[in-house]
Amino acid sequence: MLDLTRSCFALIRGWSSERNAVAFRHAQNELTVIGRIAGVILIGAVMCGCHSTQHPASPTTSTSTSTRTTQSAAPVVNIQPLSVRPVQKSQPTTPDKCPATNPNVPVAPTDVLITCDLARTTLYTLLPEVLQLGLAHVDSPKSLTSDFYEVNLIMDPSSATAWASFTAAHLHAHVAFIRDDLVLEAPIIEEQVTSGQIALTTQTAQAADRLAQLAGRPA
Repeated sequence: MLDLTRSCFALIRGWSSERNAVAFRHAQNELTVIGRIAGVILIGAVMCGCHSTQHPASPTTSTSTSTRTTQSAAPVVNIQPLSVRPVQKSQPTTPDKCPATNPNVPVAPTDVLITCDLARTTLYTLLPEVLQLGLAHVDSPKSLTSDFYEVNLIMDPSSATAWASFTAAHLHAHVAFIRDDLVLEAPIIEEQVTSGQIALTTQTAQAADRLAQLAGRPA
């Protein structure tokens, strides 16, 4: 009976040892599999790191095309010089008594000129030319009142100086500004003019437009 009991215990111990060995082998196998998987993952990561080339981001080149606004410069217009003649005599008249004029064949500057104003209401006898004034610009007509318009003429520097000297030396003289052998205006010099400007006046918008057109005629 004792021998049988010992045999049973021996059998149980053997079975338990074998079971533990099998369990150990299973654990080893699981660790081996886990190790292999980890190795594969590690190798894959290394291979990805070796083969994936990190390309730097392409710099965004912003080509800004600056649009140059080329302002067309106003063309320089050379204005025909304005003739100045002393007035010898003036008298009221009617259009039918005004002598004909020909802009293409003007009276010589050294000759006496008999002509009328633009409105053809005054007849003038003018002495030979004493000055030619160079104009840099002619302003557009400006309405001063409902029945009074002004056209401003701006002289070039040399003519402004010459006109200042002339007006200083000829106070109270009666002169006429001439274009196309017609009188644009015939003022009496009251004082020296140093502004470099001449103001022509008329009574209608239509006459003011014509005045500006004649005074600003290109050379």
